[in-house]
Amino acid sequence: MSHKPSSTTHQYSIFILSTFIIWATLISFKANAETLIPFQSQWLKNHYSERIAHFKLQPLRKGDIVFIGDSITEQGLNWAIRFNDLRVRNRGISGDMTYGVLARLNELKAAPPKAIFLKIGVNDIFNFHYIKQVKNLSSVSENIEKIVTQLNNSLPNTQIYVQSILPDHRDFITQMAQTVNQQIKTIKHAKFTYIDLHPAFLSPQGTLSETLTTDGTHLNKAGYDLWAKQLTPIMKTLK
Repeated sequence: MSHKPSSTTHQYSIFILSTFIIWATLISFKANAETLIPFQSQWLKNHYSERIAHFKLQPLRKGDIVFIGDSITEQGLNWAIRFNDLRVRNRGISGDMTYGVLARLNELKAAPPKAIFLKIGVNDIFNFHYIKQVKNLSSVSENIEKIVTQLNNSLPNTQIYVQSILPDHRDFITQMAQTVNQQIKTIKHAKFTYIDLHPAFLSPQGTLSETLTTDGTHLNKAGYDLWAKQLTPIMKTLK
C-alpha cells in the first residue's frame, strides 16, 4: 500500500530545502568574496558580507538614486531623508575599496538606477601608505575608470556622478587624495560627471576642517549637511 506524505512532512521538507539553499548561497558568496576581492582584512570580509546580505533584504528598485562608497557613505545612514526623496539609497560599506565596488556592480545592473553617486578611494590610499598592498596610487583612478566603464556599458541611461575624495586631517593623506582627484579628472574613456567636493571641506591649513569631522577622517552632522548642500543643485535636476 502506498502512502501520500502528510502536509506537515511536505512543509518540513520545503523548509529544509529552503534553509539549505540560503546556507549554500551565503557560503558561496563568502567564498567568492574571499577569492575575488583583493586586500580585504578579515573584519572587512565579514562586514562586506553582512552589508551585502542587508542590501539583498532591501533590494534596489528601477529608477533609484544610489550612493555607493565606503564608510563615509555608509555612516550617512538614510540619505533619503537628507534629500527628502525615497529613491535615494545607501550602498556604502565601511572599509571598502575600489576593488570591493568593482565586485558588487551586478546589484546596480539588475535594477537600472536613475543616477549613481560614487565616492570611493580613501581606503585604497590608506592601504597604499600604511599596509603597502596597493602598489600604485594610480590604481585608484584606474579602478574608478573600470567601474564607470562597466556602468556605462550596462546602464546607458543612468547618470553617473564621481565625487572627489575628501581631505583628511593628515596633510600627506590629503595630498595623495588631491593627486588621485586630479587623476580622476583626466579619465577620458568613461562617461561621468565629476563633482569636486574637496575644496569645500578644506580648512585654512589645507586639511579636513575640524568643524566637519568626528575623528579627522569621518564626517559629523555638519559635514554631512555640507555634503548634501553641495549635491542639492544636482539632485533637483533628477526629479
